[in-house]
Order: sequence, then structure tokens, then C-alpha cells
Amino acid sequence: MTEPDEQPRRGLGVAAVAVAAVSFVLALCTWMAWLLVRPKLLTQPVYPIVTQVFLLVLGALWFVVLPAGVLAVVLGLTGGGRRRGGDLARAGALLGALTFVVALAGAVTFTVDPMGGGQPHRLGGTYGSYFGR
Repeated sequence: MTEPDEQPRRGLGVAAVAVAAVSFVLALCTWMAWLLVRPKLLTQPVYPIVTQVFLLVLGALWFVVLPAGVLAVVLGLTGGGRRRGGDLARAGALLGALTFVVALAGAVTFTVDPMGGGQPHRLGGTYGSYFGR
């Protein structure tokens, strides 16, 4: 008879796959919105506050997905991802790692150049000034 610590934990493997799958889809959808919707909002200066809120929400989503990817990796490894018979946990850990990489790339992109193109975008004044002074 094997000890309970040696057997893969199926519940943690399922949790790892579920968390990783949801966070991976969220990271990809955030990238799609960043690449498809953001350029259209930046070229139409009609609602600059909406554009800024949209970009901040996208950036926040990437920073939320980062710990979700780490959680999936941790759940996968503690669920038996390194043991024989822990294929589900291993898949959750690998998908969680992929999610982390995709979200990290998005977070770096958001941090380096949130408005895109290196151009200072103005909201009523000079860059960095709320009151246009």
C-alpha cells in the first residue's frame, strides 16, 4: 500500500487545470483587446478619459493574471505534477507557467509604454500635468 503523500491528488490537479485555463483565456483576451481596441481608442481623442481607464483596466488584468498563473503552478506541483500518474496536475502546472509568461509579457508591455508609440498623449495639457500647466 502506498502512502497518501505519494499518490497524486486529483482535486488539486483539477483545480490547477481550471485556474490555468481561465487565467490563460483571460490573458489572451486582454492581449487581443490591447492589440485590436487600443489603437482605435488612441486615434480618436473624443473620449480621452475612457481611453485611459480602458488601458488601466487592461494593465490591471495582466497584473491579476500573474498570481493566477503562479497559483496554477503551485496547485499543479502540490497536486502531484512530478509524480507518476499526475498527468492532470502536470498539465495544470505547465498551462499555469504558460499563462504566467503571457501575462508577464503583457505586464511588461503595459509598464514600459502604456499609451504606445513612445508619444506623450495629452489630457488637456502637457504630459504628466493634470491642469495643463
